[in-house]
Amino acid sequence: MNWQHLQAFLWLRWRLMANQWRRGGTLNAVLTMIVVVSALVVAIPLLVACFVLGLYAIPKAAPQQLLYVSDGLIVGFVLFWSIGLVTELQRTETLSLSKFLHLPVSIREAFLINYISSLLRMSLIVFVPVMLGLSLALPFAKGIRLLVVLPTLAAFLLMVTALTYQFQGWLASLMSNPRRRRTVIVVTTAIFMLVTQLPNLINMARPWDMPGRTDPSATLTNEIAENNRALQAQELDAQEHLRRQQEIMERHQRATEQATRTSADSVAQTVRLLNLAIPLGWLPLGVTAAAEGNVVPAILGFLGMTLIGGASLWRAYRTTIRLYQGGFSAQNHRPTPVALSPKFSGKQGARLLEARLPWLSEPVSAIALAGLRSLVRSPEAKMMLLTPLVLCGMFGAMLLRQPSNLPVAFRPLVAIAGMVLVLFGVLQLTANQFGFDRDGFRVFVLCSAARRDILLGKNLAFAPLALGMAAVILAIIQMVCPLRLDHFVAMFPQFVSMYLLFCLLTNLMSIYTPLPIAAGSMKPANPKLVPVLVQMVMILTLFPLTQAPTLLPLGIEAAMIHQGWITRAPICLLLTLVECAAVVLLYRSALNWQGTLFQTREQRILETVTNRVP
Repeated sequence: MNWQHLQAFLWLRWRLMANQWRRGGTLNAVLTMIVVVSALVVAIPLLVACFVLGLYAIPKAAPQQLLYVSDGLIVGFVLFWSIGLVTELQRTETLSLSKFLHLPVSIREAFLINYISSLLRMSLIVFVPVMLGLSLALPFAKGIRLLVVLPTLAAFLLMVTALTYQFQGWLASLMSNPRRRRTVIVVTTAIFMLVTQLPNLINMARPWDMPGRTDPSATLTNEIAENNRALQAQELDAQEHLRRQQEIMERHQRATEQATRTSADSVAQTVRLLNLAIPLGWLPLGVTAAAEGNVVPAILGFLGMTLIGGASLWRAYRTTIRLYQGGFSAQNHRPTPVALSPKFSGKQGARLLEARLPWLSEPVSAIALAGLRSLVRSPEAKMMLLTPLVLCGMFGAMLLRQPSNLPVAFRPLVAIAGMVLVLFGVLQLTANQFGFDRDGFRVFVLCSAARRDILLGKNLAFAPLALGMAAVILAIIQMVCPLRLDHFVAMFPQFVSMYLLFCLLTNLMSIYTPLPIAAGSMKPANPKLVPVLVQMVMILTLFPLTQAPTLLPLGIEAAMIHQGWITRAPICLLLTLVECAAVVLLYRSALNWQGTLFQTREQRILETVTNRVP
């Protein structure tokens, strides 16, 4: 391998990263540079500090404690490494080999240089000194046999980086087709989000809490209460009461200690089994076994991880060769066109855009249906619209455990909270409606449609998705913790009111604080600090204020029930219907004012969303 070529590739990768930081804004570039330089500066001191800490703490640690600490480091490293991987997937290929094949570099050397240059990541800069420092301290603290941990650590890093590189190469082969690129990015990001939420969901479900298990605290409370009752009934004298009290406390203490030991043994056995089954756990398992005097698991882990890493690099190399030889070209797998009969020769997709919504003008129908089609076909929008379902799944796990404990009067608040999550799920899209149009916003500037009709069409485009998600969440809540029939029916006009008030707020945010969005992503392109801060202030202040009036029907009904004025009348349903009608009238009148405001600022919005502002 030519070391000058390696140096050039590393320098090029660093310049590309610096250019990306600079395009994000001066403040973003300065802060990122400070973080990177700080990480590079503290790498050596961190290595020395972890080595000294290991010399002090490792001699006092049991092998099982070493296993837990190693597992914690591995989990943290893999988590931050995965975040960096997902971030890289949002960008184009950093060092495309096709751009360097004209240089005097063989494909194999270019592949190895590109692989080595891909190791320049913050997670490696931070975690490798920590793991290396503790690994160097192990032989001094536990004996010379712990030297076997050092090659095992190297094999672990080889396995993780090689698997990552193979995964990126496989994704690159999939994303060779531009139509699949955004879908791959969205699916990968969504899977990462779900995986990171698994521990939280497991903790909420708490499968280790057996229904038939006796709570020691409850047993202690019952025994003490029974002992006190016997003293008050004069069945025992004071001396006997004190003796039984001490006996109960001692028995409870022994039972607690026994339960703690049993739970610790069960956790230790489960952790060892997981480390044995998952290759990422072979390094902690080798450290623990070597500390116990058995170096065979560490040696086997070294061989296994080295084999996995070498096989992954070879597979990634073969995939790269096929990719740049056209093995994954979409043209090679293009299906043969099939002749269609005249009856079915028309474009099916055009029928939706040519439809006419009832009671609406033609421009409003066209804008609403075109916006809906764009949302349905956009992978980024699909991922964003999955957010409320994921959040409801997280919070709904708590309700699934003991749904009957929630009072009936508070169950409508759970449904309203679910609908608020739906609004938060579409907030990023609706609060920057024109930013996602990019150059397509010129159509709205040049068209002769009334500006209020454009805003109305934009709001209607999101309505089917928001109403559909709200209906799904309400159905799930109704099955988990049933609402009264009148409260359940009232939730539908309730959400209509919430959505219309939400649209008035997001229309203002789209008009006053538009942000340009990079093509194929949800990330703002060169975001400015002031619009972002204004959006945050509007969300934190105006969003609660606009949604607070929708709680008045439920609050009035609760107050009347508390005063004893009514008992079974559906006051909330009636007031919600009246409120919904009032909000519709307010929306119609406010939309005219927002249309005028939109017309006065459309040129500034055009310059912003097309990224023409310097």
